[in-house]
Amino acid sequence: MRLRRVVADGQGVGMRFPDDVPELTSGDLTLRAHRLEDADAVVEQCVDAVSLQWTTVPAGYTRAMAVDWVTTSVPQSWESGSERVFALETTHPDGRRRFSGSLSLRDEGSRRAELAFGAHPAVRGRGVMTRAVNLLLDYGFSDWRLETVIWRANVGNFASRRVAWKTGFTFGGMIPRWLPQRGEYLDGWEATLHRTDARVPTTSWLDVPVLEGRSVRLRPLTDADIPRIVEASADPRSQHWLPFLPHPYTEADARGFLLRSGTRAAEGAGADWAVAASSSDTLLGTLGLPRGGRNGWEIGYLAHPDARGRGAIREAVGLVTAHVFRDAASGGLGARRAYLRASEGNAASRHVAMANGFREYGRERSSETLRDGSVCDMVLYDLLASDPMQAPSR
Repeated sequence: MRLRRVVADGQGVGMRFPDDVPELTSGDLTLRAHRLEDADAVVEQCVDAVSLQWTTVPAGYTRAMAVDWVTTSVPQSWESGSERVFALETTHPDGRRRFSGSLSLRDEGSRRAELAFGAHPAVRGRGVMTRAVNLLLDYGFSDWRLETVIWRANVGNFASRRVAWKTGFTFGGMIPRWLPQRGEYLDGWEATLHRTDARVPTTSWLDVPVLEGRSVRLRPLTDADIPRIVEASADPRSQHWLPFLPHPYTEADARGFLLRSGTRAAEGAGADWAVAASSSDTLLGTLGLPRGGRNGWEIGYLAHPDARGRGAIREAVGLVTAHVFRDAASGGLGARRAYLRASEGNAASRHVAMANGFREYGRERSSETLRDGSVCDMVLYDLLASDPMQAPSR
């Protein structure tokens, strides 16, 4: 890293823009003062759907707004001492080196600051912002002599949360109705980083890799799956055997499921996949690991009505079971055991377990109250990594 040091000037004290703005570099990344020629790329970022969803950027963002922000708002932030705002410059996938986002430390007083960042759509998903945030934190803790930095984001902004997680922030939970966005007050996440912290993840993040089968493809769930999730979960057969499903099941319930799923993965506590047709990517069901660890993971699954009897869930369970047993070096979870529970009368669900080599090892007697009020046993199945697995058939 190359850093042109400036005289330490204490929080709340202004700096001349752009003369006193340091240039921070690390490899292909440069953090620098904003320039007028950044305005067009600023517009590209601010009209992007992801920026509109998760940031406070005004709707209908124009070039005039970008020019005003670059030439007036940013300089005033530096000169008033309220915020140190950097432009991120790096090479885009098209080979051009240009503006790639903005990130800042907002003065909170008492040697504290809030971290904020937003990436240009062309560089998202490449680890650029994680490296840039680490560069900014180096500056904040050394030259600005910060003690603690806080990060906040709207609940559901997993891309921002992943950057904070990768850079070692400690998560403190949810703050209800706190973050303002276009007239609303939204629930937020928050996390903090102290100058003495190790700057590496302190918890696990359970990734949801794509798992390819013969006729199904397991992939992360997306908002596009919501209508099919509603259809599958509202189906009378699903409602009967899975009484924990809300009734009636709505789009809001499906969105809540996606949020809980993403949060479990971020906390290393579980994972969920869309079971999609290999040929069309149509959702055929969902499959999850709701709880577990190295000693074993529970598997749960739900089929869309038009996917029943086609072997899709049977194949999907085989793929996930293999993922559970596969060692971590090969991208798996490295667990010793997989297990599941099925209602005694749910022949289809029990068949999926047995077709994949799972063995019945016990029952929870009269432990499940079904949707119609009847009570049944839950049959318990498990499979050890050392047991033979039944390869899913076509």
